[in-house]
Amino acid sequence: MKPKLKKTAVNYRSRDFEDSTINAIKYAFRLLGYRDRSEKEMYERLIQKGFSEKITLEAIDYLSDKGFIDDRRFAEVLRKDAVERKYFGRSGARNYLLNKGIAARIVEDILGDEGDYIDAAKRLVEKKIRNMKNIDAETVRRRLWGMLARRGFSYDTINKVLKSYDSKEE
Repeated sequence: MKPKLKKTAVNYRSRDFEDSTINAIKYAFRLLGYRDRSEKEMYERLIQKGFSEKITLEAIDYLSDKGFIDDRRFAEVLRKDAVERKYFGRSGARNYLLNKGIAARIVEDILGDEGDYIDAAKRLVEKKIRNMKNIDAETVRRRLWGMLARRGFSYDTINKVLKSYDSKEE
């Protein structure tokens, strides 16, 4: 027979919280169990669940103080995801982070310069070009240009990547 494990409880009582604040914190932990969230996203979810603004702010303050919600850390993870998995350029990554509720000042701090996104653009071009074997070069170039622009790559980055593509083709 398995021994029963004791549940270790976080000491919420040390801050003299009301029961409803404790419930908000517990709900927030449940949400954080699925994935990290920004302060804005957590605020919206707690309000949507029916907690008052005061209780929601107390819960978010507690979670931020203890390091469970950290917008800068969350933004760095999302930026890496945006560039390496979703193949976004600088402005595409910026929009992605802002849509996830990250503050604009944090977004600008972690985005880096346009040169950091050239590898993502090259990988995306290599991935997409495999499906364009029977298409003339000008059409391929136009399609790649449009795709890179829609993903938020700058004019300079697109030119650099497509020049390297043109030189490989010749």
